[in-house]
Amino acid sequence: AVAELAREVARSVVLVRGSRGSAGSGVIWNESGLVITNHHVVPGQTAELVVATGQRLPARVVARAPALDLAALEVRGQLPPGAEVGDSDALRVGDLLLAVGNPMGERNAPSLGIVASAPDDVLRLSITLRPGNSGGALVNARGQVVGIPHMVTGNGLALAVSTRSVRRFLKGTPTPEEGEAELRWI
Repeated sequence: AVAELAREVARSVVLVRGSRGSAGSGVIWNESGLVITNHHVVPGQTAELVVATGQRLPARVVARAPALDLAALEVRGQLPPGAEVGDSDALRVGDLLLAVGNPMGERNAPSLGIVASAPDDVLRLSITLRPGNSGGALVNARGQVVGIPHMVTGNGLALAVSTRSVRRFLKGTPTPEEGEAELRWI
């Protein structure tokens, strides 16, 4: 069941290569060309995306929120179907999670874990992630994206930006922590 879930999720996960040599992952948020990743994955204004089929597509950063470590990329070209986005607020401590990303250049590698503490704008996870998982998909047992992994804290713990925060970011509504000046649509 986990292997099938990982294959399904991998269709909406892309490899992101930043213009300054950075690399990570991204999630196809919708079919109109929007990809969500972490701010630290794309320090420049452009990136190259590699979709599950191996096709390479140019992308440009259209919005970023450094305090949330989020960036939105616009892609020109045909994208695979977007991810199914779930409700991070519905997560409970102990819920099963699957992260799919591109750690250490390994394409669409899955990592299994659980929710370690009550959901908030930042999800705390008990999961093993590596460099390159940043910006990828964190999904619940139904395959719905509930977060974007962005930081490994050590000892098998990691952090992810909740879909609640991603939705606010896309609407242009900052969180109290980041303040109005931090949210920048480009």
